[in-house]
Amino acid sequence: MLGFRMQGRVIYALLLREMTTRFGRDQIGFLWVFFEPAILAIAIGTLKHLLDRGGQHGVPPFMFGVIGYAPYFAFRGMINQAAGALTANMTLLYHKQVKLLDIMLARGLLQSGVVTVVLFVVITGAVWFIGMTPHSVPTLVGGLMLMLMYSYGLAMLVAAATAAFEFTDRIIHPLTYLALPFSGAFIPMHALPPTWRELFLLNPQPHFHEMMRDGMFGDLLPAYYDVPYALGWIVAVNLLGLYALSAVRPKLEH
Repeated sequence: MLGFRMQGRVIYALLLREMTTRFGRDQIGFLWVFFEPAILAIAIGTLKHLLDRGGQHGVPPFMFGVIGYAPYFAFRGMINQAAGALTANMTLLYHKQVKLLDIMLARGLLQSGVVTVVLFVVITGAVWFIGMTPHSVPTLVGGLMLMLMYSYGLAMLVAAATAAFEFTDRIIHPLTYLALPFSGAFIPMHALPPTWRELFLLNPQPHFHEMMRDGMFGDLLPAYYDVPYALGWIVAVNLLGLYALSAVRPKLEH
């Protein structure tokens, strides 16, 4: 129990350090950690509303855009922030209490907390202004949690790969943008021909987005997702990520 409390304090300290490093010590900097994704999500939602005024099956285009973009923001943020995360914190490894996993957890928790707050604010606003309540809060939250766990596993792999091969840092950012059309963030699976749908669903990401849309819109928008399949991917990438971190630590300590 004492060990868990110690690691909890370490992760909390790393979380504060990460926020200070990224956004400064002033209050505006800390608030920006929430405003940045909120502004981007609202901009994407507004653009979707302007381009698709009729909506899809009665789904408000603004809400469709926000529910799609906010989780992808978390995915892209966790992956991009993971690149160089270990090399940037190498000096912390001289403290035996600090583990590579603690560094990754602090970054992952920061990004996860940001997106969770943004979604809560946007959905609360939707309930207040347009009277739209989530069809199933557990399904909506479950989809988000699965997305975050998957992103965290990939982030560990990216962090380890960047520590082992410096060129990885240069290709991660463009890859996260290139992956957007295939993520299912803005493309509902029911809009695709069956053959294309099957190909898209080989990628675990559309399952997370479809699950969140199902939790928000319910029967308004047909959803296609397989939770056991998605969980299999989550377990696989997290186990591989843990192995990659343990494999790369000796190189960082030299």
